[in-house]
Amino acid sequence: MARKLDELDYYSLLGVPPDATVDDIKAAFRAFARRYHPDRHAGEPELVAKVTRIYRRATEAYRVLTHIDQRRAYDEQLSQGQLRLDPERVRKSARPSAPPGHAEVRDARARPFVTRAEQALRAKDYRLAKLNFQIALKHEPDNAALKQKLAEVEALLLAD
Repeated sequence: MARKLDELDYYSLLGVPPDATVDDIKAAFRAFARRYHPDRHAGEPELVAKVTRIYRRATEAYRVLTHIDQRRAYDEQLSQGQLRLDPERVRKSARPSAPPGHAEVRDARARPFVTRAEQALRAKDYRLAKLNFQIALKHEPDNAALKQKLAEVEALLLAD
C-alpha cells in the first residue's frame, strides 16, 4: 500500500464511497487504524516508517473528510484531479474566522485571554478586559487588532 499511497484519493484510502456519512468515515478510520497504527508494528522497525507514512495520510484524510468545509474544498479539487487537499486551503478552513467585533488571533495561547477580555467588556469590567488583552498581546505582540481593542478599553477606563 505504501507504494500506491500517492495514487489514492482520501475516499479510496479509507475505503468509503464519496457520499459516506461522517459516522461511516469515523468507523472506516477506526478499522484502518487498527491495521496501520505504527504502535502495532513497534517490534518490526523496517515496517514502522512505512505504516507511519500510511497512517499519517489516513489521518489527513479523516480530518479533511469529517470537516464540512474542508471536505467541500477537497471534493472540488478532486474533481480537478488533485488527490490531496492543498495544505494552504486546509489551514485556511481549519481556522474559524472571527465574528464581527472579535479580535482575530493566530496563537492558540492568546485565544482564551481574548475570550475572557471580551466577556469582561460585555460585563463592563474594563480593568479585567484590559488585563486579558495585555496578556493576549504578550502571545501576539504584532497583532494590530488586539492593540486596537486594548486602546479602546483604555479609552473606556479613562472615561469611567
